[in-house]
Amino acid sequence: MTALPTIFFGLLLVSLFLVGTLALRLASRSRQQRNSIEELKDALQRSREYAEQQKSKLAMRSDLDSVKDEFISTVSHELRTPLTSIRGALGLLSAGLLGNVDPKAQNLLRIASTNTERLIRLINDILDLERMESGRAPLKLRRCSMYDLAHEAVDTMSTVAETAGIKLELASNAPRDSIYFDADSDRILQVLTNLLSNSIKFSPAGSTVMVQIDSNPNSLLVKVVDQGRGIPLDKMEAVFDRFQQVESADSSKKGGTGLGLAICRSIIQQHGGAIWAQPNRNGVGTTLWVQLSRSARASDSASPGGIEAPAERGEGLILVCDDDPGIRVVVAEQLRQHGYEILEASGGDEVITLARKHAASANGSRRSASRGIRAILLDLYMPGMSGWDTLQKLRDTPATASIPVIILSVLPPTDRPAQAGSAQGWVQKPFSENLLLAEIGRVLRMKGGSGHILLVEQDEQLAQVILSGFQKTGVRIDHATTLQQAVDRCLLGPPDLLILDLTLPDGDGFSLVDWLRRQPGLASLPLVVYSGREISEPEMAKLQLGPTEFLNKAKVQPREVEEFVLAMIQRLRNPVVTPAA
Repeated sequence: MTALPTIFFGLLLVSLFLVGTLALRLASRSRQQRNSIEELKDALQRSREYAEQQKSKLAMRSDLDSVKDEFISTVSHELRTPLTSIRGALGLLSAGLLGNVDPKAQNLLRIASTNTERLIRLINDILDLERMESGRAPLKLRRCSMYDLAHEAVDTMSTVAETAGIKLELASNAPRDSIYFDADSDRILQVLTNLLSNSIKFSPAGSTVMVQIDSNPNSLLVKVVDQGRGIPLDKMEAVFDRFQQVESADSSKKGGTGLGLAICRSIIQQHGGAIWAQPNRNGVGTTLWVQLSRSARASDSASPGGIEAPAERGEGLILVCDDDPGIRVVVAEQLRQHGYEILEASGGDEVITLARKHAASANGSRRSASRGIRAILLDLYMPGMSGWDTLQKLRDTPATASIPVIILSVLPPTDRPAQAGSAQGWVQKPFSENLLLAEIGRVLRMKGGSGHILLVEQDEQLAQVILSGFQKTGVRIDHATTLQQAVDRCLLGPPDLLILDLTLPDGDGFSLVDWLRRQPGLASLPLVVYSGREISEPEMAKLQLGPTEFLNKAKVQPREVEEFVLAMIQRLRNPVVTPAA
């Protein structure tokens, strides 16, 4: 009997021990959980603080980007506008506007012109680099030939090379008709031209600059080899940075902006390629290398390059409006030398007054009709009544509503705002004389004639249906089935409006639009894209020329195309007059 209490007591002690141990473990685990919760709270707080810091940094970055964009916009307008007048004035003086000048004065004009062009290149380089690095200059990829691009670059730089006493050579280790790849041809040409310019600049007279092309099924390699002074090993990478030159005196002695190679690197990196420099094996000169990915299709052909149209001779009265007197003087003199009569206005109110006066004269006798304003050149950014408001007031006034308006602006025509939709033409500052004259000629031809339409459509049956619809309209319509035919038609006689299918046997509509943008007198061509597929908003942006409309073949019948195009031509010739509120 005494053993039972002993056993019971032992079991009780064991139970108490187990309960105590369990309690200690539970207490320990509870402490651990509390510690874990505290650690999680601390981590969460740190995450919140980090998120706030990142949010603050993003806000600061956004503010900085806005400031940078505003600065770039200011640089674009405030520097390009006076440079337009300076460049034009120097050109007129050099051409003998005030008679022959002595050699000393001619040399001073040459120095001024050279430095003006250098400043324009610097501004354009800075803006190009900023647009590329901010993603606002997307690549326009198409199939192109590296040999053709290299040949064009060599031709472009041949005059510069001859002046410097340097020989340019082009060689390829692959058949020239098989080196095709997908790229933005304009950008690649810019790279090749920059590299050749750089090599010529630092090469001695009597030497040779060689462009060599090599390829395999996966990649393409281009080398620009010179025999110049070379680049020190510690600067092989630095020369691709902004404003970096081998020697500090190079900017003044050799010219250039120090941005050429930086732009080259940005373009090549956008294409997923690589660019670098190496000293030549013999220790004389430098080799600049460019490597790009490729897919070879020997049957493809590159799109044609740009050809500048000759300046046209004109007649009639043109009203030039710009708040910058220098721009007005230069533009007026350029137009006078090509047969136009000129009126000048410094602001929107003056434009309205002159337009009403001379539009009223144009409706009178035949003699006074010759003094009617044929077109208005209008700046957008003016104090007081802006160009936007002036354009709207011209359209709201019956007497002036039908006068063609050509916008002069630092904005490119592809960024044409909706408020400028009723303008018939667009010229970007700084502009060349040929570009200005060609755009005026195009607008005046469309105003005065029955109309000329170019239909670019590879489907012969559909094209015949559209062509037959225009037979009784009095509008001349030509047909092109290929990209090359379309280019040839535009060079023979610029159309007033283009109807474009995107699918062509030797390219596509995007390539044709790219080419048109580079042609004086065609960069603002009214366009109707008539395609069988849905076009995305980014693609629409790539296809913008002048006034641009998009029609889907599945939704718009050929006879409706005729009605739409005729209405568009009428609207462009005679903008709808909206009653003043």
